[in-house]
Amino acid sequence: MTSITTAPVRWPPPFPMSAAGAAGRTVDGVTIVGRQYGGRAVAERKAERRLRFLEAATRLFAERGYTDCSLADVCAAAGLSKRQFYEEFETREDVLVAAYDRIQDAAAAAVVDGLRDLDPRMDIHTAMHAIITAYVGSIGADPYRAKVAFIEVVGVSERMERHRRERRHAWAAVLESTVVPIVVPGGRVRGAPGMASSALIGAINGLTQEWLLADPRPPVDALVELLVPVAVALIETPG
Repeated sequence: MTSITTAPVRWPPPFPMSAAGAAGRTVDGVTIVGRQYGGRAVAERKAERRLRFLEAATRLFAERGYTDCSLADVCAAAGLSKRQFYEEFETREDVLVAAYDRIQDAAAAAVVDGLRDLDPRMDIHTAMHAIITAYVGSIGADPYRAKVAFIEVVGVSERMERHRRERRHAWAAVLESTVVPIVVPGGRVRGAPGMASSALIGAINGLTQEWLLADPRPPVDALVELLVPVAVALIETPG
């Protein structure tokens, strides 16, 4: 039985993630410092407005579909003005990109936590079950986020497709350089770099889309049970 090691998690995220810096109040994972206005930092007020736009857009795009929502709809759902929108974003697509990145960043943080929590006595199947659960659970726990991440962003524009591809490549790099070496010491992803990882990512995306459209919708764990054998089959173990 292959077991995992207790090696520290190495996580140089190849894509932007919210980070905390100097001391200050944290809003959606971002520590806010800066000039005060009415007893609150200007940067804090700005971050809170941005978060309101992102949360409203995520819900609205999931409920009505991105193509059926206008910039004015997003502003109304957030309870903010167009002027405030343009202080944060240039276009409606910008808020979609930002909402998508926020969802992916949260999933990345969940995977980091999952790697840190792995028990060194776990075999490869149990360990991969924990990691895939962390990822799918982060996105699938909120159907709004899942619908935006796997359905509403598809085919929006060439720019959005390039951005999605960049994120897929980033996840592939993380799987190959961080996840697999921790789960299977000495193991590697099969085939040319990026290919097998892309196969797993494609399986996750396709299966999650079907899960979202299913009625009744099966539990998230049902997705994980299907994905774990796919992930394990794509890993070459030493010896």
